[in-house]
Amino acid sequence: MWFQYSSDPAPVKPETLFEIFGMPISNAMLLGIIATIILTVLAVVVRKKAKLVPSKFQTAVEVAIEGFYGLTSQILNSKETGKKMLPLIGTIFVFFGFSNVMALFPGVTSFTYDGVTMFRTPTNDFNMTFSVALGIILLTQYASMQTVGFFGHLGKFFKIKGVFTGFRQGIGKGFLGLIDFILGLFDIIAELAKVFSLSLRLFGNMYAGEIMAGVLLGAFALVVPSVWLGFNLFVAVLQAMVFGALTAAYYSLAVTKPEEVEE
Repeated sequence: MWFQYSSDPAPVKPETLFEIFGMPISNAMLLGIIATIILTVLAVVVRKKAKLVPSKFQTAVEVAIEGFYGLTSQILNSKETGKKMLPLIGTIFVFFGFSNVMALFPGVTSFTYDGVTMFRTPTNDFNMTFSVALGIILLTQYASMQTVGFFGHLGKFFKIKGVFTGFRQGIGKGFLGLIDFILGLFDIIAELAKVFSLSLRLFGNMYAGEIMAGVLLGAFALVVPSVWLGFNLFVAVLQAMVFGALTAAYYSLAVTKPEEVEE
């Protein structure tokens, strides 16, 4: 006989627990705040206890940082840029990975407040993933402006100069310049699509994993849910790494000069 339990599937929209000065605090936001506090305290402790002769824990932390630094530098194709972007990309990876894993611990999602589940994975809230993705894309636009200048950045999307110079050289090159101008306008849509691509990928994977875990636990009891929990743990860390890697890739594309792309 199978041991089963029944529960309602998690709603797509996070549930509000209470308000602070009129600002609603959802269950996803609450777990995100707790994860931030834990990681901040852990970072301070590791920093203060860092020694010239590292302990096993410090060695593990340093190996993880070096590994992620190597991955970031490889994606950005620059050790200097990789070192510059490591704090941001590393923070995204650690926060998303840790907060994703926190909700997988047995019993965490069982706590309730006024009939509402107290804790929900932060990345199961589309507001969270969308806001972070939007911030990342805005950062890449700013980085592009710093690299090629404001008008150079606009020139990536509004390729008017190519149309004029093309028609001066001939009808054929003029039409090619016009096509390039139209494609540049489509690049604006592509930049906007990156926001939804980043946010929906992370949100969709984590929310679907939670739904599937509930379905399997309700249907098969112990064996299958435990396997699925292990798989969810892997996906939680993997999705955080993918988000960080895509952030590095988008930043690399943003700071690449047009002449470097042509080469």
